[in-house]
Amino acid sequence: MKISFSQMSFLFFGVLILLGCSYPNEIILEKDHPAFERGKSLLKVGKNEDALDEFLTVTRRVIECPQSHLECGRLLLSINARKDPIAAIYHFRRYLLLEPNSRESSKVEQLIITAEREILRKLPGEPYGDYLDFLKIKEENDLLKRELADLRVRMGTAPTESLLSSDSVPNSKKREPLTPSIPLNQASAQSASTVAPKTNQTYVVQSGDSLYAISRKFYGDSSFIDLIFEANRDVMPSKNSLNVGQELRIPPKPVNR
Repeated sequence: MKISFSQMSFLFFGVLILLGCSYPNEIILEKDHPAFERGKSLLKVGKNEDALDEFLTVTRRVIECPQSHLECGRLLLSINARKDPIAAIYHFRRYLLLEPNSRESSKVEQLIITAEREILRKLPGEPYGDYLDFLKIKEENDLLKRELADLRVRMGTAPTESLLSSDSVPNSKKREPLTPSIPLNQASAQSASTVAPKTNQTYVVQSGDSLYAISRKFYGDSSFIDLIFEANRDVMPSKNSLNVGQELRIPPKPVNR
């Protein structure tokens, strides 16, 4: 029995159609991707660089993967050998785009500010000194607003307007104090002198906390994050692995600082 060319063509295209229908494109969820699970497991044992590679794999293969973007951003800020604040900002913004109403949004926005400061700090000649000062004031103001809100919740009073508007960048290094009576530098000095622990203390992580915020709460300065992290390495795989309700040890402030 002879088969004509047209019949062969028909059979050939029929086989292609059947093959195409047999293997539909499946939508893989982030939590179901094996690289995501490997990344989480590696984070738990402190293998942050390997975890970063796994989360990056997820971001390349899964369209909607907010948690992987968040972990990539955090790790790209915390791993010295892989530090890339520009890439970190990209991943943080992808997270905010995918999870605009997340409870983590305020933390992520603060991490973006931290990454921006890292970028500006590396520029030669510090051409954006004023902007760095502005970012520092904004960070301090955000912290004060959170502390004020927590205090008002405990006291049962209504919230007030923010102490400092951060909508515009100052044009010079001269700026108004955060409050009418106490300048910012004086307030920081007073805070550091009154709350800096002289012995080991414990602190339970609250919603919205970061190592920067905790450092400022106890030492009056956000530069002591490494001190806190080193004292809690047994419960913190990375500097960004804080969990609400987690108990941290707060070591005394070094005498030479």
